[in-house]
Amino acid sequence: MTKKYTEEELEQLKVLQEKKNKEFLKDFILHQTESLVSNKYSDESLDKELEKRQILKTITDFWKIESININVLNEPLEYEKIFTQDFYKEIYRLHNWQIPDIISNKPWVVGRFTNEIIYFRFSQEVLPFLRILNPCVLPGIRIYKHHQYLTRGARIKLEQFINEATEEMKNYENWDSFRIAYCSKYNVPYQLKFSFPSNN
Repeated sequence: MTKKYTEEELEQLKVLQEKKNKEFLKDFILHQTESLVSNKYSDESLDKELEKRQILKTITDFWKIESININVLNEPLEYEKIFTQDFYKEIYRLHNWQIPDIISNKPWVVGRFTNEIIYFRFSQEVLPFLRILNPCVLPGIRIYKHHQYLTRGARIKLEQFINEATEEMKNYENWDSFRIAYCSKYNVPYQLKFSFPSNN
């Protein structure tokens, strides 16, 4: 059952989530800055790093990263259903969870699975940037779906990734076997141990 929070608890959660969002943004900026500097210890590279830190002060400058520019919008599109019931039903089946006729309220961990097998197939900057544009307002709760920030071209890729994952899942009887084979096939990074509590 979903926990009911008091107004005071909700405010505390909002503050904690805002702090987490700021820390995530800071880490992302620093990572992108450092990845663009080949030798941080020369005078020239230090000057470049300082210059890039100035550039990266505003979020719009991230669109200068090509993989973001071609995949991510700065404003969300209207919501359109893109993740299919078959996709979620296969996830449920591989976890031996009870499958309802219509899957709507999903366990939080399904979002983690979706990030790994779907969004990780984009270049490595895309998912972190989506998290910046579309931060959680409370733990696990966002105003928009990540795919609402994807360009039309990226949405076509997303649909392809969803269909490929769904078809691949049909070939396996448990989640671990599927994800290892799938991630290897599509060169997606994964952890060997990725266990979560069961869905009751």
